[in-house]
Amino acid sequence: MKSLIVIKFGGSVVNDLHTRKKFIKEIAYVSQYSSIILVHGGGIEINKLLNTFVLKSKFVDGLRYTDKDTLSIVEMALSGKVNRDLTTELIKHGIKAVGISGKDGNSVICSRITRLGCVGTPKKMNSDLIKILIINDFIPVIASLGNDSRGNVLNINADTLAAFIAVKFKAKKLIYLTDVNGVIDKTGKIINTLHCKNINNLIKEQVIKEGMIPKVLSCVKSIKKGVEEVWIIGKQSGLLKIKGTVIKI
Repeated sequence: MKSLIVIKFGGSVVNDLHTRKKFIKEIAYVSQYSSIILVHGGGIEINKLLNTFVLKSKFVDGLRYTDKDTLSIVEMALSGKVNRDLTTELIKHGIKAVGISGKDGNSVICSRITRLGCVGTPKKMNSDLIKILIINDFIPVIASLGNDSRGNVLNINADTLAAFIAVKFKAKKLIYLTDVNGVIDKTGKIINTLHCKNINNLIKEQVIKEGMIPKVLSCVKSIKKGVEEVWIIGKQSGLLKIKGTVIKI
C-alpha cells in the first residue's frame, strides 16, 4: 500500500459547503500519491434531527450521552445523511469512494462506556473490509459507529475512532479538520506545536476544554502508538500546506 493518511472531518467542515469542497478537491489531489481513510462524525446534523424529534442533547465531559432513542437519530444522521453526502461529493470529484460505518463488516468492536449509554470505545479491529478498499484504491468514508461483542450498535466519538484507525493501520499522518484553526492559548493565539507532556496542565487550566479534550487526548494516544504526525487544523489551512497545531512527544 501507499503511505496512509487518516483524515477526520468534523465540526462545521462537514456542513460548510465551500470549505468542504475545498478540502475534497485537495483530497482528490493527495489521493494520487497517498492512500486515504476519511472518518467523520456529524454533531450538527445529529442536533438538527434531535430538535426535529424534540429530543434534548446531553453531554458528559465533552462526549455525547446516547440513549436508545438518541442512537436511532445518530445512525440516521451519520449513515443516512452525512456519510452519503460526503461519499457522493467525493465521487463527483472523480474519487473512488465507498461509504461505510465501523459496524459494517464488524470492522470496529467496542466496549460499552456505561456512563454514556449506547456509546463505545474501540477495542478491536477487523480490518479486512477496509484493507480491501484501500488496496483497490478506494477511499473508505467511515461513519463513527461500531458494534459491541454481541453485535449491538454503539455510537463512537469520531476523534477517538480516527485515532484508533490511524494506529491500527500504521498511518503516516492523522489530520483533524475542525471548527477552529488549531489549539488556542489563553491569549487567543494558535499553539503551533503542542507537546504531550504539557497537555494535562492545559486541561486543568481549561485552555483545552469541552470537545477539544477527547480530540487532543486521541492525538496523544496515536502519537505514542506510532503515528508519525498528528495535526489539528481548521478552515484556514489546507491539506497541501498544513498549518494549525501539530502534536509532538
